[in-house]
Amino acid sequence: MNQITDYLQKQFSAMVELTEEIINVDSPSNDIAGIQKVADILSAKMREIGMQTRQRDSGKQGMALIGELPGEEGLQPVILLGHMDTVFPKGTVEQRPFKLEKDRMTGPGIFDMKPGLVIGLFAIQALVKLKLNRRPVKMIVVSDEEKLHMDSNTYNIIAKECQGGAYGFNLEGTKDDPSHVGTHNRGGMIVDVTVHGRAAHSGAEPEKGRSAIIELAHQIIKLSALSDLQAGVHVNCGVINGGTSENIIPDRATTSLGVRFKTNQQRDQLLERIKSIAATPTVSDTTTTVKVRTKIDSMEDTPAVNKLFAELNQVAQQVGYGKLRAVGGGGASDAGIMVARNVPTIDALGVVGDDAHSEKEHASAKSLLTRSSLIANFIAQKG
Repeated sequence: MNQITDYLQKQFSAMVELTEEIINVDSPSNDIAGIQKVADILSAKMREIGMQTRQRDSGKQGMALIGELPGEEGLQPVILLGHMDTVFPKGTVEQRPFKLEKDRMTGPGIFDMKPGLVIGLFAIQALVKLKLNRRPVKMIVVSDEEKLHMDSNTYNIIAKECQGGAYGFNLEGTKDDPSHVGTHNRGGMIVDVTVHGRAAHSGAEPEKGRSAIIELAHQIIKLSALSDLQAGVHVNCGVINGGTSENIIPDRATTSLGVRFKTNQQRDQLLERIKSIAATPTVSDTTTTVKVRTKIDSMEDTPAVNKLFAELNQVAQQVGYGKLRAVGGGGASDAGIMVARNVPTIDALGVVGDDAHSEKEHASAKSLLTRSSLIANFIAQKG
């Protein structure tokens, strides 16, 4: 056992206590008061271990909490990333608060992803208390990840704050296998396609109308055909709205696209093809606008990411954690924002558990200790 693991074992009860404290605060993305309460708890812990804190307004969805630990001059910071919001509505904590039975923790946000924040904070605390922190550390905690940063400035805040980072760890959870860490994820964007037609009475003078719904129907077929599942590309026309009455030719119709892509190059190409379809109507005298409502960059397994994984895997085996396995998924991750800014990042270094976004959500209490020790040992060795 090394000194970091030994120190953190003595802090295990404090880790569980902080986890319980933040789990037992309802903090859905749209509950500003709840978000602020969690931020206040985290800020107090950051200051206790010597970090400087500040908050950045991200718009109506809340804020981003930034904690910074100074290090040796001239060294680039390590970036730790996470979010404090959950998908669960206000009142969920009262129905099923934090509970620990043997190694199994339950409660809203227990896997996705509040304990990851505890893991990151105690990793930093171990480095400080044992005087092993050479490199600066910056922790970015956002409040609207579960809403994909829609109607906020969070994407730009993450992009700005991570610039110049040496490397990063995203503190999302990993599904039930402690050997799994993330090196790649698909990116995503929500795109609104709105057709503008011409309204007319459908009985008296239909010839004067230009149906936005008919035009949108033609476009949806073309848009859906952009999917290429083997290439990791999927375009889902998930929501449709249009028309006001059965006897009016509709002058407006909208579809909201959920778009997934494996690389950011695919994203750019997809957006151009969507715009091209919108610009070539089938129904004459209709026009179409395309708006990207939100986007998350894909997390690509670049050479720098693969090198970082190899180094982390080596440290994991040296300190007795065990061999790691690089995995990826179809869901978008904020880690992609950092990788796209040339900050090599490993995802899913938070708590080990499963069943996110459900009443069955659970996580391993032991993984608070093991994951925190792994992160701290890596930073101590790599610097």
